[in-house]
Amino acid sequence: MAVTSSSPKAGTGRLLRYSVEVGLASLLSYWAATRLWSTHQPYEEGQLGGMWAAISTIFVIRECKRESAIVAIARMSATLISFVLCLAYLAFLPFHAWGLALLVGLSVLVPGLIGRPGDEATAAITTTVVMVVAGLNPHGAWKQPLLRLADTAIGVAAGWVTLVIVTQIGKWTGRGSGPPSDRSPTSQAG
Repeated sequence: MAVTSSSPKAGTGRLLRYSVEVGLASLLSYWAATRLWSTHQPYEEGQLGGMWAAISTIFVIRECKRESAIVAIARMSATLISFVLCLAYLAFLPFHAWGLALLVGLSVLVPGLIGRPGDEATAAITTTVVMVVAGLNPHGAWKQPLLRLADTAIGVAAGWVTLVIVTQIGKWTGRGSGPPSDRSPTSQAG
């Protein structure tokens, strides 16, 4: 859950903890994408991957595991939709503005058709980034959907790992973010 001024979790301590979690998760995902995953890619491609992984982490990490899990599934679902659409297009055709428009439209349509309403905007944004980057680097453009799928998975995993570690540290130190059920993966609170 995003911390807002009207939220009961908006206390300075909770906000500080949440901001540290997001910062550390972003660092972990950027590092994993640029140092572990992108070592055999050109520098610019590695940096793009690090940025994409960090964005995925920021998108996914929430104050409770349950909400993070829900958002992680939505993020991966939207990315998979974009992956399929962009790979099918870029395997045969180069970037074109009309192709971008077609795929963005399909990225909004497909989630609703397959029972994933709510994933439309994320799928469309992902498709836009993949297609524009493919247009900037037409040689091997078909690789962009594969790379962004991997970067998204790294970012989602880094966000989840950070949340689990911070939760465990909170248990060890007695400084959890509320009742024990608040950060439980099976909790109904969110």
